[in-house]
Amino acid sequence: MNPFYYHLPERRLEATFGAVIEMLLNTRVRLHLETHERVWDEDVNTYLAGLLVSYIDPAYLSAISEVLSQHDIDVFQSADKAAVRYHAYWIYKVNADDLLVSLGLFRGSWQQEQGEVIRMKRYYATASEYQRRIYGKPTAVSEIQTKLAEGTERYLAILEGTRRDYLHFIERLPQEELAAFSGSLCQLEQEASIKAAQDELLDLYSTWLKGSQGPDTHQRLLHLAERLAINLEIK
Repeated sequence: MNPFYYHLPERRLEATFGAVIEMLLNTRVRLHLETHERVWDEDVNTYLAGLLVSYIDPAYLSAISEVLSQHDIDVFQSADKAAVRYHAYWIYKVNADDLLVSLGLFRGSWQQEQGEVIRMKRYYATASEYQRRIYGKPTAVSEIQTKLAEGTERYLAILEGTRRDYLHFIERLPQEELAAFSGSLCQLEQEASIKAAQDELLDLYSTWLKGSQGPDTHQRLLHLAERLAINLEIK
């Protein structure tokens, strides 16, 4: 395998996963962040490779776009309203994963975005706790997410190094184009959040008109209207 050129869309999933694992391991060696140096984290290598490969899949990106948000309040409320605990877990997980990929691969310097780093730590810690509650004991996935929450800077450095060493398509983008690309992604996420809130408000208002006019429905209507007002103001 040529480590400096690997055309992801033209390779099989298994080959792509293997290529990504090799990129991560080589980067870890170069940065002196070898597997098992401080903690047993070969499982994190597998998790990171699987995550990066999943971001090549349009179906996966479409599925997670429904719950991604730039705002804590949206994430918390979506998880709180989840009908089952696994869905709440999944909301925290995919938002944590998205921050990890965004900060590690698509932003100029994650060191300058400590607020986002803290968000990611919190989301991974919460996802890990949901995993333990769902299964009544620590799981392999919950342990990985705890490692990501506690060693965030370590894994962001590895992703940043992988971007620099292997993902040269990012380096070829001028900084202003990369900033515009990141801004477009943020705008799309925000618009998706607004659209979801609008749909929910319309559904709830329709329920209200049909006679379900209890205090809970009224409070939810007010809350959704306030949430939309805040999002539109930010936009």
